Amino acid sequence: MARWLLMCHDRVRTDRLAITHEFISVMLGVRRPGVTVAIQELEGRGLIRATRGEIVIRDRDGLFQLADGTYSEPEREYERLLGKTD
Repeated sequence: MARWLLMCHDRVRTDRLAITHEFISVMLGVRRPGVTVAIQELEGRGLIRATRGEIVIRDRDGLFQLADGTYSEPEREYERLLGKTD
């Protein structure tokens, strides 16, 4: 979840993601209740704030740490192959 939120954050270039729990569950291939639990955990750590249809990234560095190495390397390879998306 942390990695996926970081990827979304990269692409929208704002801290506010207009996204639902249902959409996240479809994108990650998990049950919707599991998304709710994960979001509550991230909120409890102060990394995000979630309201109906919106997630606000509050601590990108914290999400990065939580992703525990699953974020940096794949993104560098993507950039190497396809170029920077800015």
